[in-house]
Amino acid sequence: MRKTIYYLFALTALFSMAVGCSSDDPAQEIEIPAEVNLLSFGFYAEDNPTNLFTDYVIESVTTTDVSIALPNETDLTSLVARFTTTEGDIVKIGATVQVSGTTANSYAAPVELLVNEGVTNKIYTISVGKLASSVWSLASTYIDDIATDISLRINPTNSVPYVAYISERESSDDQKMNLVNYDGTTWNRVGGTDFSNFRANTVDLKFSAEGTPFISFQEYTDNREPSIMSYENSTWSYLGNAPFSVLRTGSNAVAITSDNSVYGFFISDDRSDGGRRREVLGKAYSEGVWSDLTIPGRSGFARIVKTKVVNDIVYLAVLDYGEGQSISVYKYENDTWSTLADKMKESEENIVYYYNVEIDVDLEGNVYVAYAEDNGPDTEYQLRVKMYKDETSSWSTLGDLIVTTNTRDFAMAVDKYNTPMLFYQNDTKNPVFLPFDTDVNNWGAPVVFSDADSSSLRLEVAPSGISYASYLVNEQINLYKYDSPDN
Repeated sequence: MRKTIYYLFALTALFSMAVGCSSDDPAQEIEIPAEVNLLSFGFYAEDNPTNLFTDYVIESVTTTDVSIALPNETDLTSLVARFTTTEGDIVKIGATVQVSGTTANSYAAPVELLVNEGVTNKIYTISVGKLASSVWSLASTYIDDIATDISLRINPTNSVPYVAYISERESSDDQKMNLVNYDGTTWNRVGGTDFSNFRANTVDLKFSAEGTPFISFQEYTDNREPSIMSYENSTWSYLGNAPFSVLRTGSNAVAITSDNSVYGFFISDDRSDGGRRREVLGKAYSEGVWSDLTIPGRSGFARIVKTKVVNDIVYLAVLDYGEGQSISVYKYENDTWSTLADKMKESEENIVYYYNVEIDVDLEGNVYVAYAEDNGPDTEYQLRVKMYKDETSSWSTLGDLIVTTNTRDFAMAVDKYNTPMLFYQNDTKNPVFLPFDTDVNNWGAPVVFSDADSSSLRLEVAPSGISYASYLVNEQINLYKYDSPDN
């Protein structure tokens, strides 16, 4: 019986060998290794909204050593990368599977990225560095016209700087509104030259979320009244009536929210008997009609009004006039006004200089105001920046006061990393940039742009994180850019 089984087994083995060697059978299948490749890699602002404000991407990865540089202020300890690979690949850092545009990692040191499919692996080393620190440089000087007053703003759709200005003409009646932008290479005029109907004064440029420019200014018709114009369908046109109030105006500003609601603010300079001189007045524009917008609790006179819109909240800064002046700040949210500061100053004996106030708001809802104030009788004015902490509803002065004999013309902005910046004139009216140094909780080293006699100082931050400054020298617009030289 055992022999029979042995013979049977031997016969089966011989048969199997014969079949396996038959020239009629197909060749044995050979497993082909999978193709694994990292195709693109980068960090997008959309995925890192509090850390990056433009995209930094390698569109075509050609080596396993991948290097990418981010702005000097970037926190590398928690970044979300976006990447593409060949089909079917799995990407890991350590044991963690990476989801493009979702998974956060620290890139403070080089990171090994494993790209895998089946039994095939490829390792990429990702090294994230820092761009050189930003520096100020002259972007361009606009030489095709001369100006008496300017307003600098950044188009939110493409981060291009625009400058609205009032032209300087031989006759004051011909000094009207103009708008130009600088695309990085050339200056471009928006609409015609001197497009307003009458002489203009005190310009404030703002943009809608879609990039439509709106300009608030005072227009000399029969009086000096507030007007707002917008540029749509290649045409400048007035909102509602031109002007939208018959009252003589002393200061003006405009604000636009993302639903295209437009708000015009101005200070009445009506000097008629029983008039409303120095009152802060507001109007809202909807469906071709202007309606009154009252600020509950607001009382007293005013001289300057400024606006800022962040997260669809309208912020209003008012330089109160009388009794040594003071600062009031309001916000308008969900059709409701609230008061953040009511006639604020450091001491009742102090005097706030009545020529200027600046306002900006960071992404966390903290409010910053800049103005000039003395320290009591027989003291000089000094520039002060105060911050309203939204979390605690409290005001505090940032750093030391800034000493200069020129406290009438200055600008203030907060960058994308919530760092306040001041732009002012020194004792000889040279334009000076002053950043706040959070490491020492005080103002940093000043940067003097030029030794020129400057005026109409303006400072703005683009959605991309790049800052721009502009000012007039000999009635010509100078535009400066604050960016890394590596860009």
